[in-house]
Order: sequence, then C-alpha cells, then structure tokens
Amino acid sequence: MTRGFVPLGGPKPRAVLATLLLRPGEFVSLDTLTEVLWPSRPPRSAVANLRTYIRALRAALATAGVDHGGLRTRHGGYVLEVPALEHDLLLFERRLHRARTARDVGRHAAALRGYESALGLWRGDVLQDLPGSVLWDPVLTRLGQLRAVALDECLRQRLCVGDLGTLVAELRARIAADPLREDLWQLLVRALDGAGRTAEAGAAYAEARRLLAAELGVVPGAALRAAGEALFSSRSCWSGSAPGSRSR
Repeated sequence: MTRGFVPLGGPKPRAVLATLLLRPGEFVSLDTLTEVLWPSRPPRSAVANLRTYIRALRAALATAGVDHGGLRTRHGGYVLEVPALEHDLLLFERRLHRARTARDVGRHAAALRGYESALGLWRGDVLQDLPGSVLWDPVLTRLGQLRAVALDECLRQRLCVGDLGTLVAELRARIAADPLREDLWQLLVRALDGAGRTAEAGAAYAEARRLLAAELGVVPGAALRAAGEALFSSRSCWSGSAPGSRSR
C-alpha cells in the first residue's frame, strides 16, 4: 500500500497483512494464514490469535486514517479489497502493462519512462523484513521475474532512444555482477559501437568470447555473434582481423 508506514507490531500481524496483500481481492482461508504463521505446529489458540491480529490490524489502519472497510470477514477466512492505485503490486503490474503497450507500438521513450516508473516502486526485495513462507513463493517468484524483465527492458529501450552513455554504464555494472549473460554483452557491443567507441566495442566482444570459452566452453550465440560481425563490417577506427578471428 502506498499511503505510508502503519505500525502493526510484531512479525505475525505483519505476516497476516502481507498474506492478504499478496492475494488482493481473493479469499484467504484461516488454514492458509495459520500455515504462514505457524508452519510446523500451530498452537491450539491459532484461530483465536488470528482473529486478534485481524482486529488489531483494523484498529491500526483506522488510527492511521486508512480505510479498512476493504478487509472483510468471510466464512473461514478473509478478503482484502485494495484499490489498484493504492497497492504497489497491482500498480507495478499496471505500469508494466502500459510500458509493454508503448514498446509494442514503437513508442520507445514512453516505454522507457513506463519501465522506470514501475521499477521505482521497488524499495528492496518484497517482504524482506519478514520470515519467508512457502505459500508466498509463487507470487514472490513471479514478481521477481517481472522485475528482472523490466530491468532488461530498460536497457533495450535506452538503446532504442539513443541514451548510450547511461546504457553503457548500466551494462558494465550488470555484466560485472553476471558476466556470462550474452544478451548483456550484445547490448554493450551495440551501445559502444553506436556511441562511436568502436575500439571499446571490439574489446568488449573479444572479452565476451574469452569468458564464454573459458567458463562455459562455448562460442558466442547468434545474437552476440551478429553484433560482432556487424561491428567488423562497419568499423572505421580499428583494423586487423574480424572479431574473434585469428591473424595470419
């Protein structure tokens, strides 16, 4: 939720809210909440404790001026209704959708702004200050995958709009953390070449080839190889053999 910090007490009340927020508008059973809070052996008072946490949650939201009317009791569980613009998860997915739509019609500047806006909602990992639960894992995994896609799309859209200086810096940082990703190397070669830094582009391609051979025993794939071949065919400030070929 985006209204600000609302103190809820210890980890268990916050875990209750987290479970409800991960499934907005969906029924969450008492059994599910019990398993999240006490995965090994729930106490006999588990249901009573859960109801106490729900009452405290409603009181905390009311004290903070947040409408808690969306937290409804259903037989055997609860449903939390949250407006999309007040729920970071829903807002993140909405902004991603708009960014993808802009990208698909070639509006690259708008797409870049959209992806950056979506990523701007992230402040660390989801629920990083709470003990994990296997029941959260499917949603957290999906969110992590969406975030990774958005990060990669920002790089591609920067290349499309010609923001090459920023792109090169970002790519070097990403490659330092994950040096065997060919797609990052391909973007780096293209960005350097597009910025007129042809010698650096050739050096980047050579370094990618060396790493892939040394660490994985493979040659560059088609996309990275095409970037290197395009670099060789269009280079104007360096000479010698083609990227990856041997001098005779």
